[in-house]
Order: sequence, then C-alpha cells, then structure tokens
Amino acid sequence: MVDVGQVVLCVIAMAIVIAAPILCLALFDLAAGRWDEAIKRWRAASRSSAEHRRNVRALRRQQGMPIERVAADLRRLRAVITVDEHRSAAHQMGNRLAYDRVLMQACDMLDIEHELSQSTTGLDRDIERFRVEAELERAGVVLTNRRYGQAA
Repeated sequence: MVDVGQVVLCVIAMAIVIAAPILCLALFDLAAGRWDEAIKRWRAASRSSAEHRRNVRALRRQQGMPIERVAADLRRLRAVITVDEHRSAAHQMGNRLAYDRVLMQACDMLDIEHELSQSTTGLDRDIERFRVEAELERAGVVLTNRRYGQAA
C-alpha cells in the first residue's frame, strides 16, 4: 500500500525542485530591470481601467438631460430660426428666446461663460450668440448638420 505521507512529501519535493529555479530566475530578472517596461505598461493599463470604471459609474449616476439631447435641440432651433423670416415678430422673438435659453443650458452644462442672461439686444446679442456657438463647437458640441467639406 502507498503511504499518503510519502506521496505528499514527494509532491512537495517536486514542487520545490521545479519552482525554486523558476522563482530564482524571476527574482533575478526583476532585480536586473528586465520587467520595468512590462510593469509600467501594467500600471498604466490598471490606471486607465480604473478611470474607465469611474467614468462609467459617473455616467450611470448622471442626472438631468444628456448633452446630446441639448445639442439636438440647439440644431433643431437653429434650423427653425434660419427659416422663420416670414413669420410674425412675436414668433421670431419666441424662437430666438428659446434658442438662447437652450444655449445657456448647454453653456451651464459645459461650464462655458456667457452673457446671454443679460438684457442685451440687437447686434450685441447676435455677437454674443455667435461667440457662444463658437465656444460650444470648440467644446465638441455639433451645432450644424453639414458634413466635412460641404459648402456653407
């Protein structure tokens, strides 16, 4: 009959005979700096993965209207404003006020400073509107439906 104690001792001895040289080589490579690049890549990958997990959690906890919906409202209202010249002045003013309100909402979401809440009118208001649109485009909000290379 086979003694269980001898089998266990045999397995431990074989593990030591096999694992000891591998462990010694691994420690030598680590001390010699052969794994420095691999360790840096692993750390960068874990930092990137942790940041990705934080971003996903933040998106899940997001409250309010998504910026994509605000951008779609801006595009829709901008298209309405460009073709409402034959409507009444009250209708035109309402469309512009709605557009300004959505512009302010987008600016607040992206922390862009604006002066649209002040009581400016006429050319000053149009210039501020144009400046805010440029800032939003610079921040990545697409306000036009034009494709790259398409004429204005």
